[in-house]
Amino acid sequence: MEKLRDQITPHLFVTELRTIAADTLWMSTAYERDSLAIHFTWKPEWDAVKKILPQIEAQLRPFAPRPHWAKLFTLSPALLQAQYAHLGEFKALVKKHDPGGKFRNEFLETNLYTT
Repeated sequence: MEKLRDQITPHLFVTELRTIAADTLWMSTAYERDSLAIHFTWKPEWDAVKKILPQIEAQLRPFAPRPHWAKLFTLSPALLQAQYAHLGEFKALVKKHDPGGKFRNEFLETNLYTT
């Protein structure tokens, strides 16, 4: 991240580093691994931020990052889906408990249901 400091800093309000203990939740960022979360609180400058995010994600790729579901990211659906070993089982549960897709939206369709 230090390499990107000059690109990130002008568009950032604050950064938080947080350690997370491994858990057993299939769709968790910390599924079966202790993790370090890097939270960026961005200024409302989407045009600039969307150019920086792929650079950040490229720096983190060796660590097989799993972005927080409620945070901004630009990982492709294929890369994102590859991080979740139980995605198939999760989708089966979703289909069973929400057969009409009431709780699905464009974000989920794009990131979890495209290949």
